[in-house]
This record gives sequence, structure tokens and C-alpha cells, in this order.
Amino acid sequence: MGDGRRYEQQNPWISFRYAVSFAPLWAKLGEAYSKCKHLSGTPLKPALQRDLSRIYMIKGALASTAIEGNTLSEAQVMALREGKEKLPPSQRYLEQEVDNVLGALKDIDSSGRSGERFRLSAEWIKDQNRKVLDGLEVEDYVVPGEYCTGQMVVGSYRGAPPEDVPYLMDRLCEWLNTEYLEPADACNDDQEDMRFYLCFLAAVLAHLYLVWIHGFGDGNGRTARLVETAILDHSGVVPWISANTLADYYNQTRDKYYLRLSESSRNGDASGFVHYSAVGFVEKLRDQIERVQDQQRKIAWESLVYEVLRDEPSGVARDRRRDVVIAMSNMSGSLERQQISQLTPRIAAKYGNDETKRARMLSRDLKRLAELGLVRREGRGMWTSNITIMDAFKPV
Repeated sequence: MGDGRRYEQQNPWISFRYAVSFAPLWAKLGEAYSKCKHLSGTPLKPALQRDLSRIYMIKGALASTAIEGNTLSEAQVMALREGKEKLPPSQRYLEQEVDNVLGALKDIDSSGRSGERFRLSAEWIKDQNRKVLDGLEVEDYVVPGEYCTGQMVVGSYRGAPPEDVPYLMDRLCEWLNTEYLEPADACNDDQEDMRFYLCFLAAVLAHLYLVWIHGFGDGNGRTARLVETAILDHSGVVPWISANTLADYYNQTRDKYYLRLSESSRNGDASGFVHYSAVGFVEKLRDQIERVQDQQRKIAWESLVYEVLRDEPSGVARDRRRDVVIAMSNMSGSLERQQISQLTPRIAAKYGNDETKRARMLSRDLKRLAELGLVRREGRGMWTSNITIMDAFKPV
């Protein structure tokens, strides 16, 4: 309400009003882009990079099959891949399902690393379905890599009429290529955020529409999630370890996944599913960044430990103390004195079996490490690593 001052006529824009137009989807996509940039190029030891890539690829492959009923655990899949476990013949198909998705993911990764321009085609999508179903026992009406000639019904949901499936698949590819992937490729380096937004939307919409159309006799969900991963991986923005994380999120929130899919078809609106996927992508990126930061913290901590102990007299005591403080940093929470001397077989051997001698050595070690700021006492007889001093710039 005006008070008759001159500025109200001369400078009416000084209104002390601001209508906040907050779009939750774009807030999530902005955070997702920022976190992808945070992860991209993160310095990690090569062996650790390979290990994380392997772990997340297996997690994504298993999750995609678990959504469809695969009952293997992550530990089982790891053991099977390492040759430490073998399934009975009646369960081999479970391993085959995961192996099929893993093989398709490896092909996608190889293509993404080659820098090839990515465009969707009906034939490429058919090939993903063929890979997903390779070597599996399927119903008579299912031909891997080919559209189903009968009406697909899943629960109460009816897929597109079989006679319309070829048209719809071609139109889907043309739409996503023209409206999203080609504009994404046209973005220059200063428009990288826009490239990410376009590719993310293309990936999730491809997933959703392939499930809506439901053109294959089997493997529609796994095929849709592979297409989603491929688009993200070829975006030039999303790191490989993050491109396949949505499958894990969908599996962890499976009831909500099915609910959002159902709502989207019932309401004829993709926005709810897109927002749900964006929320999940951000959550998974946060988890990955936390894991990567934990590894970086440990690497930086080990470097600091070596630096601090460099000025200590060389010998078995210094080496033992270094082993102790590094081992303590790998443990969560506080440790009792007795636990510290037994943290690893190597440490236990260095302290020996004489209890009196071991107690004296441990007391001297902890006292000196505390003086150097590498460990601290927490309560009576409890000790912890001082690794938290590496956490810089945390808000108070």
C-alpha cells in the first residue's frame, strides 16, 4: 500500500515485493549438474577408481534385474564374478540375467569412452533387448530383440497396441533425438549445464516412454533402464560411475517406482516421474561424493601421518606408530587400548605376546601420537584417530 512518496511514481520497481517462483525439479537438476562436475576428474588412485567403477556397475546391473524379481544379493554377485561361489543349475538363470545386463553396460561404457555421437534408433533399442534376454528361457511368444505381436498386459496396465509399436518406437527416437540429444550436442562448453539438463530429461523420458509402450515380449524394464544409462553416459557430463545409479535408486524405492509409473500413465503426465528420478539421482550422487571424499580424506590423512612422523627418530617404534594411527583411521568410533594393539595381524605381531611389555609400548605410542595431534583420548581408556582435522571448511 502506497504512502504518497515520490519514489512510488518515479521508481515504482522499488516495491519491496518478490514473488518467489520455485521449481523443485530445476533445483534438483541444478544440484545434480553441480555434483556431476564435482565428481568428474576427482583425483583417486587408479586401483580405487577401477574398484568403484566395478562396484557401481554391479550394483546397477543387479538392481535392474532385482526390480524384475532376481533374488541374488550383491555379495553373491561379487562372489560369482570372482569365482568364489557357484549356483546350482536351477538358479543359473539368475546369474545369467545379471551377466546379460553387465555385458550390455560394458558395451555402453566402451561406446561412451570412444566419444561417439549418440543417437537413439529402434534397431539399437532392439539390440539392448536382445542382450538382456540372451540365453534365458522365455515364453513362446517372446522373441528377444523383436517387438511382440500380441497385446502386452502387465497387471492392470495395457501396453500400446502391437500394430502401433513400430510407429511409436520410431517416433520416440525421432522426438528424443530432435528435441533433446541434437540440441545437447550443439551446446558449447559454456552451455554444459544445458547439455546436462537436456540429456537427463531425454534419459528419463526414454525410460518412461519405453515402459509405456511396452513393445517387447519380455525385458522391457531392463531395456528401458539400459537406454536411460546410455543417454546419461554419452552426455559428456555424467561420470560413468553415476550413469547407472538410477537403477539402484528405483530398486531401493521399488514401491514408489511402480507408483510413479502408474500415476504417469493414469494422469498422462510425465512430470511426477521425472521429478522422482531427479530426486533419486541427486541422492545417489550425494552418496557417491561422500564415499569418494572419504577415500580422499584417508589418502590425505596418510600423507599427513607420514609428514608428521618424518621428523621422529627412525626405527621400529616410528613404523609401529605409523601403522597404528593409519589403522585407527579405518575404524569408526572410539577404541579400547586392547583393541588398538590387535587392529591388524601386522600390528599385533609388532606388539608381541608379552602383556606387560605390550601395555608399556602401547602407552608410550599413544602418548606420543597424542602429543603429535594424530590421536586423541575420548573418555576413560578410549582412544580415536584424529582424522577429523582433515575436514576443512565445515559450517559451524
